[in-house]
Order: sequence, then C-alpha cells, then structure tokens
Amino acid sequence: MNLGKKIRLERKNKGLSQELLAENSRVSLRTIQRIENNASKPRPYTLKLIANALNIEVTELIEEQNSDSKSPTGTDSISKINLINSSALLGCIIPVFNIIAPVIFWKLNKHNLIVNEKGKRVISFQILWFLFSILVLFAVHLINYKITGEFVKGRLPIVVLIYGLLLFVNVFFIIRTSNQLKKGQTEIYPFTPNLF
Repeated sequence: MNLGKKIRLERKNKGLSQELLAENSRVSLRTIQRIENNASKPRPYTLKLIANALNIEVTELIEEQNSDSKSPTGTDSISKINLINSSALLGCIIPVFNIIAPVIFWKLNKHNLIVNEKGKRVISFQILWFLFSILVLFAVHLINYKITGEFVKGRLPIVVLIYGLLLFVNVFFIIRTSNQLKKGQTEIYPFTPNLF
C-alpha cells in the first residue's frame, strides 16, 4: 500500500473528512488531496503534522510504504540510522564530533523519511548530552574551587574523572541503541525530545 492510500485509509478509519484532516493538521486541503492521490510526496514536516492529526506515529505510515515499495528497504534505512548513531562515537576522540559526525551523515540521508526522523532524535540526544556534560563539568569545577580554593588539585583532577564517566554513559547509550537497531527496533531514544 502506498503512502497516499495509507493516509486515506487512516483518515477514513478515524471518521475524518479531507477538510477536517486539513484543519486538524494545519495542512492545506489541496495538499491533503494531492498526497492521497499520490500526485505529490509530502515533506517530512508535513507528514509529521498529518500523522499527529491522525494520532499515529510517522513510522507507521512510512514502514508500510517501505515494505511495499521497491525503493530503499527497511534494513537500508536502519543501517543508515545506525551509521548516524555510531558516528557519535567519534566524540570520544574529539569532543564536538559526537554532534558534527551525525549531522553530516544525517544531511546526506535525510531524503529518506525514516532516517530523517530518527536521525534528528540521535542528534538531539547528542546535543543534550553535550550541553549536560558542559554544565556538569563547570559545576564540578566550581564546587572543587569552593572546597579546595584551587581549580586543579592532585595528579588526576576530579573533572577528568567526571568527564570519563560522562563519556562512558554516552558510549553506553550509543551501543545500546545500535543493538536495538540491529534487532530491527526503530524506537530509539524515546526519552529525548526533538530539538529541531
């Protein structure tokens, strides 16, 4: 079943007219008609608005489409998502690369709707982890200064130990997500809000 038919079926199952779906999703009626008739392919944001109005996940619409079409398969999408996720490991070598590398791979593959949606979630997690790490390291530095009166004390500063722990947590989530993707589970980082 193609995307237009899937949207039409979901809309009718919910008892909505095209006009009501257009109103609820804040997408023009003409756009809804063109998508349902397969005259145009919706942009990822438009598809997300329609899915929200139908109270379903975007992936429910896309997975069905990918399994029926001869275009990229679900395993191809999953491998691209896994590449985006795993590329964040570069942040262990160069700190900001946990964001830069996934963004590069996401931009190269964002034409695929599933990869676009899940890639944003991976990048959002990495941005939040990075900001949280900076905040924690700054706080530890400040607390250490208040207690000891020095910014650095001892051979191995506490800040380095804390950063190592934060890196371990990030690597744990990356590997856990990679294993989920290898099992075919596409619901990754469910606790992370999309930042864009």
